[in-house]
Formats: sequence, C-alpha cells, structure tokens
Amino acid sequence: MSLQVFLQAHLIGGTDFLAAEPATDEDQLLSFQGRCAWLTLFCEVLPRALLAELKLSRMLLGSASAEQFLLVLTEEDLPRANELLNRAAVAVADLSGDHLRLIWASTEDLGAWPVVRKRLDDALSVFRSAPLSQEGSATAFLPTRDDQKSVSTYFSRFAAGTATASSVGWSYEQPAELEWDGGQYSWALKEQSSLSEEVIVFSRRIAMSDEGQVLTLQQLAERADGRARWGILVGDVDSFDALLRNAGSAEEHIHLSVMFKEFIAGELSLLGTLPDFWRKVTVLYLGGDDFAAMGSWDALLLLARELQRLFEKFAAQNVQGPSGFEGKSISMSLAIAPESSDGIGPVLHTAVSQLKQAKATEPGTFSLFGRSLEWKRLSDAEELKSSLVRLVRDFGYSPQYIYDLTSVYREGSAVRTLRRKAARVDKPWRTYMRLARVIPQSRGKEVNNVRNAVINSLIGKRTSAVKLRPSGRVGLEWARLATGESI
Repeated sequence: MSLQVFLQAHLIGGTDFLAAEPATDEDQLLSFQGRCAWLTLFCEVLPRALLAELKLSRMLLGSASAEQFLLVLTEEDLPRANELLNRAAVAVADLSGDHLRLIWASTEDLGAWPVVRKRLDDALSVFRSAPLSQEGSATAFLPTRDDQKSVSTYFSRFAAGTATASSVGWSYEQPAELEWDGGQYSWALKEQSSLSEEVIVFSRRIAMSDEGQVLTLQQLAERADGRARWGILVGDVDSFDALLRNAGSAEEHIHLSVMFKEFIAGELSLLGTLPDFWRKVTVLYLGGDDFAAMGSWDALLLLARELQRLFEKFAAQNVQGPSGFEGKSISMSLAIAPESSDGIGPVLHTAVSQLKQAKATEPGTFSLFGRSLEWKRLSDAEELKSSLVRLVRDFGYSPQYIYDLTSVYREGSAVRTLRRKAARVDKPWRTYMRLARVIPQSRGKEVNNVRNAVINSLIGKRTSAVKLRPSGRVGLEWARLATGESI
C-alpha cells in the first residue's frame, strides 16, 4: 500500500515581481495588470496541471490560492512531481527576471496534522533562507532570459485577455507561461466556485471607459471626487498563518484556506459592481488572505472601510478560538501616488511597506496619509472631513483653513519633542484658542454649529483634557483632497 504524502509549495517575491518596471513606459500599466493576473492564477493552475500530468484525481488538490498550494500525493508520484516542479521553478525565475522563486516541500502523512504541518513549515523555511538547498538547485546556474522586453511583452499580451477569457491553460513545454483560452490543459474561469465542475475562481473587476477601454492612470485619477489622484490599496488578514498552524487536522486547514479565499474574492467581486466603485476601482490581485486594488483615491478609501465592515461580521461568525488577532482582524494600507509621479512600482512598494509596519506595530488598523488609524476611528475622521467640506462648499470658507488646521498638528508635534520642565503644562484652553483662531466664527447658527463640530472632532468634547485626536489629522488630509487641496 502506497504511503500518502503532503506537498506544499510557495511562490515568494511577489511584491518585487509586481513592481518590476517594464521595458518601455507605455507598457507600464498593461504589463502591471498582466503580472497581477498571472500572479493571482499561477498557483491555482500549477497544482491542477501537476495532477493532470500525473493522471491523478482533482480531489487530491487540498487548497490553492495565489502564491501557495497544498497537494496530496503518493510516494510513487513524488519523483515525477519534483521533476515537474523543478522545470516550473526554472521557467518562473526566467519569466520573472529572477524576482520570483518557487519553493516546495513534502512529507509523509505520519502523525497528527500539527506535526505534519510543522515538518512542512520547517522544510520550507530552509528553502526560503537557503535557496540552493532545494532539490534540483543546480538549475539556479542555468542561463536565464536576458531579453526583458520579451518578458514585458508576454505580460502585456496576457493582460489583454484578462477581461474576456473564458479559460486559462498550461502546457508542459512552457510551464510558466499561462495561456488564455488555450494550452495543453485548460480550466474554466468563473466568478464563483462550483462543486459540479472543475473551475478556477477568478474575479474580474476592471475600471473601463465608456468606450470599453481600460482606464489609464490619469483617467483613474480624474474620476476622483476632489483632487485628481490615484492610489493602490492593499490588505492582509492579521496572523492568518498562526490561524492555520492552530488547525487540528488537514481538513480544518483546507476549510479555513478555502473559506477566507472565497470571502475575499467574493466580497471584492460584489463590491466592484456597486456604483461607488465599478468605474473607479480595478481589482489587481486576490490571494488566500490578502488583496490589492488600484483606483481613484476616494473610491479606494470607501472600499477599504466597507470591506473591513464585512470582514468583521465574517470573522465573528466563522472564526472561533482563543482571543487574539489570528484571523479575526484585517489590516489595510492606502498609498496615494504623488502628483508628479506616474510610476506604479514605487506606489505599490509604499503601500506594502506601510501595511507591514501597521501589522507589526498594531494589527487591525488602516494606514493612510502616513498614519495608522484604528478602524473604529475612521468614522470620526470621515465626520470631520464632511464638516470641513461643508464649510468650504456650502458656507464659502477658504480651503486654506484646512491647511492652517494641519499646522496646529505640526506645532503640537514640535512642542512634544522639546524637553520641558515638569511644572510647565500647556493649558487645555490654549489648544482650543489656536483652533478657534484658525476657524473664525461667522454669522448664522448653522455655520457655527458646523464650525463647533469641526473643533470637537479635532479635540473631543472633554474641555478639561483637551488633546488633539489622531483621527483628526486623517480627517484633515481627507478633507484637503476632497476640496482639491494637495497633500
């Protein structure tokens, strides 16, 4: 009787791969979207292709998502699987310009699942830190493709079929180059999974023009309500790996992987059809526990808030276990492109860097405008933004007032950095007076009510302990963009 073997693979280096610059500037957006689609699909396609080549049942596919998959094989199948993975690893490194590495590990199904899982994790850690320890590592010394223009052309061609293709295919001769509506083996693409047929879930939400063309970066920016700017939103479930490590069985591990993947794909696909998003947001990448989207800055901000609200309900209903962040919260980061820059790579790197910092310091937060904010405080920032916008648009206040209010925050930060005597304490009313001078009173009860609401949003209602609120700075920057001011 054959011994059962678990094989787990990871594709690492995704951020550097997506941010790689194309050969020519005019190919930037198309190549980027092609890379995103390829990265979303490759680890869905490769395990299915392995099973097809080995003539094994698709039921042996445990879980698959962008950048990782888990297979169940037999000892007899392992040598052939390793051979196919070695060919794929070389082809992936070649196609990606050495930005991506495919690593994998296998172990016998002996002992409890937590023990098996730990053996897989330990082996993958070795390969991640010492790439030449992987079986077949001699292929690392083979010459790689030096024609980066042809690489960029492939991803641009791949992007062209993203919106309309009905299937994605794979061929043994070119194990890294996926094909739309072709290939030696192919699988249907659907918005939702189906138990009755073998399909790959691939949500396609692309911001298009009225003529059916993919929007350029400038066109995305111009669809913002306020200042014309575009950005990239990234999100990641907090401590998802820890949640998987706590799974008591392989079945539970697979169930959690599939459940989170379907939630992220399903909700983003549905949200992308709503009026606030469908012409402003392009879903770039969907992973098992993370995602990336690009669009006008205001739509991305609202998308983040709505997705977090849905995730909070989803986690409360489906994630049980000890208290903590494991799979129960989600962190996000929004990076807005500088006005003088059209480069996608730097904006993506900024978004990912901010997300990593937020997750390391305080999981379950939203990083935007250079600050990490608790999700429950985002509504405070939005309330302040709405009041400031109303002062400008309805009551004729100059947008310069918003800039002057941000200087109060800068002044407060500078004061806190100075060494002061313990006896010297800034009186609460001083902060209030600084704000009151910036926003002078006006005639009319309604406008003064809005003015007072702005001040209360910045310092709170407890006059005995006046303190600038962190959400206030986010609300100010939000209002500056909404009224057309530069940040």
